[in-house]
Amino acid sequence: MDEFTQTQRTVWGSGDYAVLAEYISGVGRLLVERAGVEPGMRVLDVACGTGNAAIPAARAGAEVTGLDLVPELLEAGRRKATEAGLEIEWVEGNAEELPFADGSFDRVLSTFGHMFAPRHRRTADELARVCRPGGTIGICCWTPDGLVGRTFRAGAEFMPPPPDFAQPPVLWGSEEHVRGLFPSATGFDFEEHSATIEAPSLDDFAELFMEYFPVMAAARARLGDRFGELRERTLDVWREANQATDGTLRLPQEYLLSLVRL
Repeated sequence: MDEFTQTQRTVWGSGDYAVLAEYISGVGRLLVERAGVEPGMRVLDVACGTGNAAIPAARAGAEVTGLDLVPELLEAGRRKATEAGLEIEWVEGNAEELPFADGSFDRVLSTFGHMFAPRHRRTADELARVCRPGGTIGICCWTPDGLVGRTFRAGAEFMPPPPDFAQPPVLWGSEEHVRGLFPSATGFDFEEHSATIEAPSLDDFAELFMEYFPVMAAARARLGDRFGELRERTLDVWREANQATDGTLRLPQEYLLSLVRL
């Protein structure tokens, strides 16, 4: 494991992502539906986090494997699946080096996970390699110009500079980029959606986000007094994007749902 990947593993093990994953759990359910997951299918959820796609795929009757780099996220997913009475195989691994044979899965899915692997071509090649001919890769990714993309840009100066080989995660939210990564695909379907955050107030959600979102939890420990600047930059973006006019928070997070047919 290279130094950058190890750092990612450490960062995403900070905070408690399971708390925030519930706010976007509907994305996984939609992806499972759009990808046509059916009983008996073999499904892989790459960079699965706490199982937002793996769990609905298992509910649909599929034989599901969830893979993630971060042991803490896998353990949270395992607990959720056990509570739901679902059987899912949880595997620790890297999206750039999937530990599975060629053509092992009917559907290969990811919701906002694989996009953080630094080498996009390598990741795309791995997704395609483990998906059987005639199968489908289904991914959901934040868009470059959407709320999350703008939030990333606002906080960039506070984060350690990425290595030269790392591509921006939000490129995966561009149709052109996705098409270019899968030159052997037989077809594509793209849908634009929004995972909307609703909370009693901006400050209420900000408190939750700053404490539990792994990247922010790690940044707080690293930045010390400067963390307040990062917090305000983030909230400035959210204030501008907030659709609520009654003091509450309604925050649209735009994403691209891509289906890659092999």
